Amino acid sequence: MMKNVLALLVLCCGSWVWAEPIATTLEIQQCRMRLIDIYNGEILKPRIENDFKYGGYSATVKLSQSKNSYRFGFSLSCQSNDDPIVNSRLAQQNPKTGVWEKDLEKWFGKLTSEDRRILDKATRVFNLKAPNSSGYAFTEEATTGDEFGRERRMIFCLFHPPKAICGGGVVGVLRDGSKGDLTQHALKIIQSIEFLPDASPEGVPATTRNSELQK
Repeated sequence: MMKNVLALLVLCCGSWVWAEPIATTLEIQQCRMRLIDIYNGEILKPRIENDFKYGGYSATVKLSQSKNSYRFGFSLSCQSNDDPIVNSRLAQQNPKTGVWEKDLEKWFGKLTSEDRRILDKATRVFNLKAPNSSGYAFTEEATTGDEFGRERRMIFCLFHPPKAICGGGVVGVLRDGSKGDLTQHALKIIQSIEFLPDASPEGVPATTRNSELQK
């Protein structure tokens, strides 16, 4: 890759976005991480209001097939790799294949055939691969409440034993159909996350251009 990258043209979900990649280092409790921001988004660092336990990311994306701009975002937290909450999600890892699969009963409890049909259609599981971790994400679409306000929400975890980075947030507004589905945009940011050593590397600022890191 060229050392001096002036811009990155991202083609995703029918959108063309000009953005200069920015590598941002974030520290949340015992987890130090770096993510590559290709959407000129906003990084929320841990603060006193959340007991320094959570960070986050959000961005606004302009889709080429729509006149509207859409916003997505998610929280970030540091967990123990074997914390029960990390392993009590909709996604379960197949012990034979290592693939994360949907487990509706574990997430929603005993289901009728009709409930299963509705929830199976409203949920998806994604297998994640980041620079030095892997994990899952799943999305759930609201099936009740005011149709105008129904959202698509995502929960994810990346595992780098003995630590895990997990989070969740809104990645779509259902009334906008496929135009308002920002799942793939969120996954691009999540899968750019890299676990860093506990000690801060000398000479690497908290935020720097991707091209500067490659010099």
